[in-house]
Amino acid sequence: MAVCDGLVASMEEPATISDIIHKAISERVFPGAAVAFGSCTVPCYFQAYGTYTFESNIVVRPESIWDMASLTKASSSGAPKPVTCTTSSDSWKIDWHTTMDLSLKKYSPPKVMVTIPSIMLLYDRRMIDLESVACKYVPEFGSNGKNIVTVCQLLTHTAGLREFYPFFDMGLLGQKEVLEYIMNDKLWYTVGGQACYSDLSMIVLGVIIERVTGVPLDKFVLKEFFEPLCLQHTGFRPFETSEFDPLVVPTEVDRLHRNRLLWGEVHDPTAFLLGGVAGHAGLFSTIVDVCRFAQMILAGGIDLATNRRFLKESTVRLFTTPGLKTLTNPRPFALGWDVAARKSIDGYTSAGKLMGSRTFGHTGFTGTSLWIDPDRNFFVALLTNAVHPTEVGGFGSKIREVRPMIADAAVLAIGEQAIPRETLTWHLASLRYESLPLDQAEMPIHSGSDELLYWHQDYSSSLHSDHCSILLCSSRNNTSGLSCGSVSYNELTTSLHQQVPITSVATPVVIRSEQKDVISSRGTPSLILRLVPVVFIAIFVHFIF
Repeated sequence: MAVCDGLVASMEEPATISDIIHKAISERVFPGAAVAFGSCTVPCYFQAYGTYTFESNIVVRPESIWDMASLTKASSSGAPKPVTCTTSSDSWKIDWHTTMDLSLKKYSPPKVMVTIPSIMLLYDRRMIDLESVACKYVPEFGSNGKNIVTVCQLLTHTAGLREFYPFFDMGLLGQKEVLEYIMNDKLWYTVGGQACYSDLSMIVLGVIIERVTGVPLDKFVLKEFFEPLCLQHTGFRPFETSEFDPLVVPTEVDRLHRNRLLWGEVHDPTAFLLGGVAGHAGLFSTIVDVCRFAQMILAGGIDLATNRRFLKESTVRLFTTPGLKTLTNPRPFALGWDVAARKSIDGYTSAGKLMGSRTFGHTGFTGTSLWIDPDRNFFVALLTNAVHPTEVGGFGSKIREVRPMIADAAVLAIGEQAIPRETLTWHLASLRYESLPLDQAEMPIHSGSDELLYWHQDYSSSLHSDHCSILLCSSRNNTSGLSCGSVSYNELTTSLHQQVPITSVATPVVIRSEQKDVISSRGTPSLILRLVPVVFIAIFVHFIF
């Protein structure tokens, strides 16, 4: 019998979050969990469940600190004051304390909490170029054919790197040895081809951050994000220097390498060998801190509690927009972020069925997940230790069934609340992709089999030009440029990204308009408009002198 199987069907109403979590604990999916959901404009809802281990009587609290795994790679007087509220674990109804400040002046509730936002910040500051090769910043990475890998390809997991290595089993027992192996490794997949999730890509990005800033990764993210956001219980726990903290929730009983219960130390074996600080894993945080981080990202890069901007809206939009789907890469990532649209072959997504198509976030191997839906102004976070007591034998995989159920239940739960949520617009402006009717292209497209053709607008030409620059790319990876073709800007249809089944092209096609002085969209010759003042001044000067 599957985990939580029949839970919803056995009830007249949809299962609540508490129903799902209690059922999962009874099925030994995990011993403890913390769940939160909310928007960027009101304080979040959160609740803790269960115990630290199945045998323990230590109860999970909102202040409990969790191993975030791959979520590593996501008031003026001091820290924000917690909102006083009471919860009913049976119905997940919230009775807010009457003194709660809904204006967020005093309170607003983390690879996506460290590596990706750090790259986003460096991009904002023009300290890093996404299209530059990674070896520009880390020269030793350019060996064995990796000199062509770009920062963008590392972010989208199309760099051709292997998923991971069992470094413990390979006998590599130190940070220097592990990093040297990664830097000297070969390409395993086609660069720029199908996305293949790689811990190594995130590790390399972490090294890039350190090289560009000259600051250790943990120190950089602490200064730039954690301290300004008042994330008091979020950070790395280097094994050699961290003291035991009873608030940290243990993960696995590791009988393969460390031969102990992993309590207060990073679960990921590679991150452990790297000293506990790495671009792909090693971060610890609480459900309250995750809320605060999620609200900042959901608001388009600004913390509404302090009105401090951390990231430009355009940067958040760029990094969270899904990549172009092609036949060679049918399930693309965004830039570092996973997206709900990237469903598996069986249609599964851990973001559930109710969140919007622009939903982005990430999951963590220990049983964590964070999903953000800008269309709905909504986020949901789930923190668990699903690898306890062991990941061996499929124990950790049971969380796969729980994640989408929690996401859907959270969407339904927030819909029942009377607190209004504002409509967000930052994710809608200046979308990266524009659609173009194929019959507008001024060159023939011929072939014999069905494929998907994608296109986007290149804003290198003026928006008031009748000949906008249009890029059409076939689903084949090795697109080649062909000369031109032009369309009217007024005939473009705005969309996030489009795909259309067509008779596929015989050769990959790129269509760009030539830059010409033509009639503007307002019906006036733009070249003449520019020349009139010059001619008038010349005539005036001639007659005066």
